[in-house]
Amino acid sequence: MCGITGIIGHNFSESHLKSANDALRHRGPDGQGNFVDKNAKVGFGHCRLSIIDLQTGDQPLYDQSGNIVLVCNGEIYDFERIREKLQDKGYHFSTKSDSEVIINLYLEYGLKFVEHLRGEFAFLLFDRIKNIVLAVRDRFGIKPLFFNRDNNNFLFSSEAKGIFATGLLMPRIDITAIRDNLSFVIPQSIFQGIETVPPGSIMKIDLDGACETITYWDVDLPTAAATNDTAPFEQHITDVQTHFDEAIRLRLRADVPVGVYLSGGIDSAAVAATISRHHNGQLKAFTVSFPEDSAFDEHEVAREMAEKIGAEFHSITCDHEAQLKNIEACLWHTEAPFVNFHGIGKFMLSELASKHVKVVLTGEGADEIFLGYDYFQPGKRSISHQLGNKKEKSQAIKGPHVEAIVNAIGFVPQKEIAEGLSMRHQQQVHKYLNTQHHPLIDLSEPLQRLKDMIRKDQTANRTTARKIQYYSIKGILAGYILSILGDRQEMAHSLEGRTPFLDHHLFQAVREIPDHFKIHKGKEKYILREAIKDRITETVYKRKKQAFSAPPMWIKKGIHPQLDALLERYLSADAIKKSGIFNFRSVALVRRIHKLLFFDCNLKRRLNSLLAYTLTVQILERLYVQDFKNSLILNNLNKQ
Repeated sequence: MCGITGIIGHNFSESHLKSANDALRHRGPDGQGNFVDKNAKVGFGHCRLSIIDLQTGDQPLYDQSGNIVLVCNGEIYDFERIREKLQDKGYHFSTKSDSEVIINLYLEYGLKFVEHLRGEFAFLLFDRIKNIVLAVRDRFGIKPLFFNRDNNNFLFSSEAKGIFATGLLMPRIDITAIRDNLSFVIPQSIFQGIETVPPGSIMKIDLDGACETITYWDVDLPTAAATNDTAPFEQHITDVQTHFDEAIRLRLRADVPVGVYLSGGIDSAAVAATISRHHNGQLKAFTVSFPEDSAFDEHEVAREMAEKIGAEFHSITCDHEAQLKNIEACLWHTEAPFVNFHGIGKFMLSELASKHVKVVLTGEGADEIFLGYDYFQPGKRSISHQLGNKKEKSQAIKGPHVEAIVNAIGFVPQKEIAEGLSMRHQQQVHKYLNTQHHPLIDLSEPLQRLKDMIRKDQTANRTTARKIQYYSIKGILAGYILSILGDRQEMAHSLEGRTPFLDHHLFQAVREIPDHFKIHKGKEKYILREAIKDRITETVYKRKKQAFSAPPMWIKKGIHPQLDALLERYLSADAIKKSGIFNFRSVALVRRIHKLLFFDCNLKRRLNSLLAYTLTVQILERLYVQDFKNSLILNNLNKQ
């Protein structure tokens, strides 16, 4: 994996690209390269993490004529086979890099070239003959690609900080995005003017002025009538095993050491156990321990699994003090607030793994494709289930904004969204935020985001579970799971994460499997359990789904002196006034109420999450809007 930057149309020099590369150095410490076409006003920057073709794989990459220019972040799997086919057709290759096949695929197939790509990737391609730039992102959005558009001027980067580091756009927190996040509709970014290229899309920029976004892939779950119910369960088991083994085998291709994340769940256990069948030498497995609460600590379950497959086991302790010590560094890389500190656990785990390997395989995506979350099950998805049938309505789901969701997309994907868009919740959010510039409650943006995200032709005539699955993949996976718990934590430590469950060939096979084979008598991911039963421990096989999460941290003075210092620095009256995001009286009230609650209850957990969210937003505001922005101004003055 790497870090990429693109500048189009702006008045810029190579120094702007170098500044962006420097800001993204953690993504690619092994080398840097730039391309600048002053006449076309196009510039690309690349910082490299060397994984495949360590000697000749530096970027940017060019075709034989020099008219096609590419910078890529990601991995293209099965590239050797693709390369041989293209060579048979007469195409030239100057490196052994997996990324180079993208250029010749484009020359052979035009915009259809993306259909031949298998893997996780985000890249920028400049066709100097057709005078177009393509910004492309993989099907599930495993790799990030942010952009800013100002008329016909564009800035692209793997992280928002890469855009800001150019000095061509200053960071500002978007209070609307903060509000939407509190409404459980994940925004593309919390920074004003920063958007993301949608997963499964090509953003085509004509340098003469036109720009269009083309969707080349969607989830496309089968309708209830189209599901193949005739194939026996055993056949589906075989299909899962075959495709999963292939996805693992392809992701072991690297010229550097490869390891695996291992928790106490079935997803990472399935990955680790299958790797052990194809991996040469002893596999290294990495886990994080939360020793302060046994309900969250999976250390011993993971150790038992490592022993079964003969893996070398490494673990790191993530207690509250360690979380507090790492929170600012974690947020700097994450670029998004959170209500649970599990992202810090993943941040620390990635740091541990990076000391031993350069690539890790992870279990992200299994819940989304095998229906592993509670809200996929009928008894646990009451609001979504009821809203699937408009005749059934309970008091909890009434209200004009909930009705607006149903009218917009036909169902409510999660209970939290129904609650978050209720009038009562919105009034609370309105009081909590500094809304002097946003005096009215306006839900048009989050509702429009849901409409843009959920295509009715992709949810019509689907089962309720599949409607929710579609939202889970389109609305949560890229913006949350693959970001806060994936790419950003791994790349913070120059570590490449690979996600075999999100191999699109595996997904295409699994999506045809009937729901009742995925959820059987209340047991989630049933077919996956059965497919890898012989490979994992009995403990893992029998365990119920437990989402990766850190224990809640009670924000009460005196328990954690380090936390008290953070609260004083970031949630003081002066800090809140300076940022202009929150209403200090409301934040102070929440803090006072929190101190009075000495028992564990739902209210306290909500207050804890609210305070954690406020704290992380305020840290991001200080790191980017104040500190980073000021350093950019100083750097630019020094260059003049």
